[in-house]
Amino acid sequence: MLREFFYLFIWLVNILPIYNIFKIGANVFIFIWPVFCWMTVKALLAEVQNAASIAIQNRHRFMVMLCCSGLEGRIFKLARKVFRSYKEVAGDRKLLVVGRNKFIEMAKEYFDGKFVHYRESPSILGETHSALLLDLTEGFHPNDLGIIVETIAEGGIIIAIGPHPERWNNLVGKWHEELISEPYTVDDITPRFYRRFIRRTLEAEGIIVFNADKRKFIKRYEYSGEEQSREEIQIPSGEKEIKRKLYKLCATQDQVRVLQLFETFFDREKERKAVVITADRGRGKTAVLGIVTPYLISRMHRVLKRPVRIMVVAPTPQAVQTYFRFLKKALVRQGMKNYKVKESNGLITVINSKFARVEYVVPRRAMIEKDYADIIIVDEAAGIDVPVLWQITEGARYIVFSTTIHGYEGAGRGFSIRFLKRLEMDEDVEIEKIHLEEPIRYGKGDPIEAWLYDVLLLDAQPAELDEDDLEAIKRGRLTFEAIDKDEMFNDEKLLREFFGIYVLAHYRNRPSDVVILADMPNHFPFRVAVNGKTVCSIHIAIEGGIGEELMKKMADGYKPRGQIIPDLVLKHYWDYDFPELMGVRIVRIATHPSVMKMGIGSFGLQRLIDWASGNELDWIGSGFGVSPELLRFWLKNDFSPIHITPQRNEVSGEHTVIVLKALKMHIQSVVEKLNSEFVKRLLEWLNDELADLEVETAIHLLHSLQKDAKVPRPDIGEVDRRRLKKYFHGISLYEYVSDVARPLVRYCYSRTDRPELNEEEERVLIAKCLQLKPWWEIESGGEVRPFKLLLKALQKVWRWYDDGDKL
Repeated sequence: MLREFFYLFIWLVNILPIYNIFKIGANVFIFIWPVFCWMTVKALLAEVQNAASIAIQNRHRFMVMLCCSGLEGRIFKLARKVFRSYKEVAGDRKLLVVGRNKFIEMAKEYFDGKFVHYRESPSILGETHSALLLDLTEGFHPNDLGIIVETIAEGGIIIAIGPHPERWNNLVGKWHEELISEPYTVDDITPRFYRRFIRRTLEAEGIIVFNADKRKFIKRYEYSGEEQSREEIQIPSGEKEIKRKLYKLCATQDQVRVLQLFETFFDREKERKAVVITADRGRGKTAVLGIVTPYLISRMHRVLKRPVRIMVVAPTPQAVQTYFRFLKKALVRQGMKNYKVKESNGLITVINSKFARVEYVVPRRAMIEKDYADIIIVDEAAGIDVPVLWQITEGARYIVFSTTIHGYEGAGRGFSIRFLKRLEMDEDVEIEKIHLEEPIRYGKGDPIEAWLYDVLLLDAQPAELDEDDLEAIKRGRLTFEAIDKDEMFNDEKLLREFFGIYVLAHYRNRPSDVVILADMPNHFPFRVAVNGKTVCSIHIAIEGGIGEELMKKMADGYKPRGQIIPDLVLKHYWDYDFPELMGVRIVRIATHPSVMKMGIGSFGLQRLIDWASGNELDWIGSGFGVSPELLRFWLKNDFSPIHITPQRNEVSGEHTVIVLKALKMHIQSVVEKLNSEFVKRLLEWLNDELADLEVETAIHLLHSLQKDAKVPRPDIGEVDRRRLKKYFHGISLYEYVSDVARPLVRYCYSRTDRPELNEEEERVLIAKCLQLKPWWEIESGGEVRPFKLLLKALQKVWRWYDDGDKL
């Protein structure tokens, strides 16, 4: 056809004046262009139907990205044609629409369905939808993308409306404003994350990309995978503890296997029993917990002859809504129909009946109330700090853990590496493990899951280390280097090794962490490498350098974005000079799980300190959920604690500690002053909000004192001395001298020249005199009774106080 048109054009050139040629050409273009657009759109709709057929056959999903220069009615008309074309193959489908206000209002003119604003994305966590219209016109928050896309079931279509590919290279989303550290602005942001996102999207299978303005394909549908089939569900026959009706609620054979494992849950050889269920996101592990719970209730109710108390612990109540939905179905099938549901802010938190009380509890509360539970179920265990997990489950007879390995809610194997290994060392616990492979909402090999995991780096893995690498580490052949961010986000191997360490080593990861490091101008990556492989990942932020105007706003209560340590020092210590100083906040430092405790983290930290000093920075610090293990690491590297949050985080159940180290001589006195004031406050907080702080953590914090704190020396008169003498000679009890002992101990720990106590004595001294714990809560760690250890410890403190007077 093009050849004939060319011959016609040459003929016209020979017989017509030149101006007539252009006139005729324009008229021909006006006539042909709509026909061409119609043919291209028709080709798009045919492509959609072909993709739908393949996706439905393989139980997969696919995406159509419509690129446009702005939100206009014609883009929604095209999206509607795409959706209608899809439904001709897939049948009637309900549409989920997610976007911002303008997008939603325009979409309502063309579509019916469920409309959700981006800020409400967490509310659809765990829901299932068959089609999605997604607003990408102003970018997206990566945490939201994971939640939204994973609600779409097999055979589903995702219609995304967004900018042209070249616009992603300079696109700064509105949510970037929430992350940018002051005094920087969005003009300082480089959208490396979006650049990689569109590049990887154009390379991914299962996605059609179409230029809606020029009506042409940018990328056609591709799928090279083999036809997938789900493993046939086979419910076990014969006599079973768990009813067949419950088995029929299972959507995969993996879930059936979980129920089979629970058939022997109460047949334990050891005193305590734990089941650990692991899976990637969307494998049905939370649902199967709800399915099996009525069986657990039934068995325990027969023995206890009272309502069974089940505590369900998770980082957020949203995380367990799927559990409660399946629990309600399973209760009916178990014959426990009469139950009452309690909700909070539209979320189920309690299901109560004459058989059981099943209640969601935040980690902080679970630490306190764990002893009241007959069974503890911990969902999304990877999202809870390891020391908190240990406190929640220590001593429990029946525990069930469910955790995500890769996912958008907070993933990681810190649970497996740090918590589970410790639990396995307990000889009184029998542990059974099971891993779920089969996805629930869609089939194996789904290209959209692969795309989502890729663009959000959910499946990043650290480098595989061999014997040569281990030998090089032992010999100290390590290198430390700053990483160029442009190079990093164009080098998939380097990028995945770096973030793979975080996935394995940290208990809480978010896709937004990737964006903060990639895009924010004051965030930088460093690494320790061996033989070119990353073995320690370090993420820092430059803070400080705050001007007078912003400082005044901070003093009046304003919280600047990103300036965490300067803001804390100003508001808690009223130091107006510190925010002007420039420093490094270590956002994250993590070592490859295979080579922990080999000095790699300390090596990286010392080299980072050298780098910061060489760049004339004033201080280096960090904030972290405190545990004895982490605190030892920072103290070993000469960092000083300057703050602890008196309240535990409601989600993770942890206290956050801020540590600081001076990089210049004249800053050292500033750090010492902050540390001294901190210890003074800590001595008071330990008998109030920090009464439940781990004693080992309290000891480390108190031992960090560098300069005597301003705690008054107690004036102990003659009568009080005689009272102490009776106690020391065994004639009186501690309870009769506690009013004298407590200020004495507080004064002791406010001094750098305090007496030497052994570990057992110090644990009891702090627990009883500073944290005011009852005797039954105090562990001595040895054969000597706690009250005898306390007597010895107080005798040493008194001799130190009274210059050798032994009474």
